[in-house]
Amino acid sequence: MTTHTSTDDNTFAWDELPEIVALYLRAHVTQDYATAVTHLSEGVTVLDDGHVLHGREETLEVFDKSANDYEVEITLRSISRPADDVWEVDTHLSGNFPGGEVDLRMLFTLADDAIRKLEITV
Repeated sequence: MTTHTSTDDNTFAWDELPEIVALYLRAHVTQDYATAVTHLSEGVTVLDDGHVLHGREETLEVFDKSANDYEVEITLRSISRPADDVWEVDTHLSGNFPGGEVDLRMLFTLADDAIRKLEITV
């Protein structure tokens, strides 16, 4: 597994994110999913690539499989806040996965200082 992260800390506004989301993303972009999932609530729902994942364990299993299958470079691009407890992070991925490049939207729904729902969509 090889992962390269280009966040361009001069332009990506880490300080605009809630700490829990920033901690999750820092682990996610390096494909340290064992750490990333600790920032999800135990009963998290994750929607990824059309699949619904339930809980930390299932999420870790699926994300780890992807990390083992593909080399990916992740660029964090922008942040928005579509609702009080919802944060959106736009990303760009490139690598040896089918298609080679994709822009993804990560939508984090927070509750009780934890990520309760994560939607990853094109």
